[in-house]
Amino acid sequence: MAKIKHKQIVKELKHPDQFVDFWTHAWQRIVAVMAPRQKPAIAVGVALAVAVVGASIINYWEGSRHLEGARTLSRIQEIANADLLSDSADSKDEPVRKGDAPRFKTPLERQSAVVKEVDQFLSAGAPGALKAQALILKGAALLASARNDDALVAYQAALDGRLDPRLNFLAHEGQGYAYEAKGDLDKALLAFGKLEGDAAAFRGFYEDRALYHKARLTELKGDKAGAVGVYKQILVKVPETGLKDEISDRLASIEAK
Repeated sequence: MAKIKHKQIVKELKHPDQFVDFWTHAWQRIVAVMAPRQKPAIAVGVALAVAVVGASIINYWEGSRHLEGARTLSRIQEIANADLLSDSADSKDEPVRKGDAPRFKTPLERQSAVVKEVDQFLSAGAPGALKAQALILKGAALLASARNDDALVAYQAALDGRLDPRLNFLAHEGQGYAYEAKGDLDKALLAFGKLEGDAAAFRGFYEDRALYHKARLTELKGDKAGAVGVYKQILVKVPETGLKDEISDRLASIEAK
């Protein structure tokens, strides 16, 4: 997928009410090709690449201070998605083109940089709505660093703040992954369960993935029959889901046991 430039987005979104359709379609294209078996940090990172930067653009209409904050968030997102340096012996000599985000030796180094940048942004007095979005970025970086308790705190702070309701699904999914990583499947199931409400408020967007998490956690808890029922429910309710192959694999695996 070609990279969508910040200026291009601002130009195309001439009215705030275009926000939902533009970013919903962009996110749906990404979900269609995103493998559910990827590590949680990758899945959350992909979501953020679209939703957080996209949501920031709507603040363009609120004044220059918000626009500058949106630019800062966009820059932090570039850091979160920055390529890693190669493992070659001369990697330290690799050129970094002007304007590029810095590159890092390890994913942990990259995520630590994101947390540092977000903390600086917050301490500088980020506007309320952008502060909540920055906390989502921080939560994702902490989750990717296996700092699950800290990630839970960041996600909850975002939900308690002025987070755009259309982005609640990012915080709820992040919480679900964090609880799952901690081994608390009951709380993970409750967190992922909130995605169904998010999907309903979003006119069905993300409904298939909300149900997929429910089925997956139900299966992990040992309720194979219950999981099969939810997997099949997805295929009925969202027949064009991009998760069809993964669901078919899970059904085949359960039925083979």
